[in-house]
Amino acid sequence: MSRSTLLTSPVSFADFVLRLVFFALAPAGIVLAAELFPVRGVLIDVALALGVFFVSETARRYAARSRMVSVVLHEALAFEGYYRERPPRRFAYYFFYPLLFPYWLTNREARREFWMFRGYTLGGLVILLVSLGFQYRNDFLPELGWRQFLPAVAVALVVETLLVLALLMPIATTVVWYHASFRRGRLAMVLAVGLASTVAVGVRLSSTRDPIVSYLARKRVVWRTHVARKRAHAVLREGVMAAYNDVWRARATGGGVDDDGKVQGAPLDHAREVLQQLYKRDEVFAFDLWAHPKYRPRTLVLYAEARPGRPPIWVALTDGAEVRKLSELPTGALAAMREAADTSDALGMLWDAD
Repeated sequence: MSRSTLLTSPVSFADFVLRLVFFALAPAGIVLAAELFPVRGVLIDVALALGVFFVSETARRYAARSRMVSVVLHEALAFEGYYRERPPRRFAYYFFYPLLFPYWLTNREARREFWMFRGYTLGGLVILLVSLGFQYRNDFLPELGWRQFLPAVAVALVVETLLVLALLMPIATTVVWYHASFRRGRLAMVLAVGLASTVAVGVRLSSTRDPIVSYLARKRVVWRTHVARKRAHAVLREGVMAAYNDVWRARATGGGVDDDGKVQGAPLDHAREVLQQLYKRDEVFAFDLWAHPKYRPRTLVLYAEARPGRPPIWVALTDGAEVRKLSELPTGALAAMREAADTSDALGMLWDAD
């Protein structure tokens, strides 16, 4: 392969800058997608394919000696073989890849490249089906069934595909191209930028008050509450009462409530422990506590944001008595609770200024 330098080729320079910017921004989308949707499987697949690409000869020797290794590395070795015969195209092609779907759906070679990233081998399909069965048993049963599970699977598969097309293909083909064309300095630079960006996003997410709650976990909260309304109300009421005792004890010091009204620490932990009588472990993190006023609070609300444009799932106490109407909550309570729930909008939480 012919070489070009950044100083003598404007096209090469522009291509490198575009890749560098992409590697600086893409990790944010990848990390958020991994937090909000079950896409870690496809991330592992692409990482394995790139790893095998770097050590292809060793991987092929082990695959030739062991049937099990051959099955595990089959897709990754196919990836390596494809790009060994056909170098990746220019970065702009992969950058705009999602917009070119009429082309790669009708062009045989472009379609084959797509299946290098998104196709399933027999072994991969078995793993997918087993993981889906495990997810159905542990995350949906007994209250939820196939009616809720199948749309959730469809959403996850669509997000996986978009992640591959928009983010993983440009990253993987950049690594393949720079490695195969011996542009090791440029490869090191884009990888360093990508690593730094990933660390920065990880630090930003770890500094939030609550863990990020996945999209499907929030949907399951809504579905589970809808199909088991009476039980959900009883569990929510028991949870807010458990938290209320802790908040009431904290009134003596005037503490326990953040500036935006959010309650953390022992009250929230106790409420979430009670909620696990109905909701799954990842679902209870969708619930927050909000108190009013900040000092010596009288009203305590246990709630989870349902969906944009609709009120949250909530149960509230004022002076120990249950509040049953939104009109009985303090003025602006819904807006204040939405602002206090820093896990309700992961994109806003990530990019908004402190």
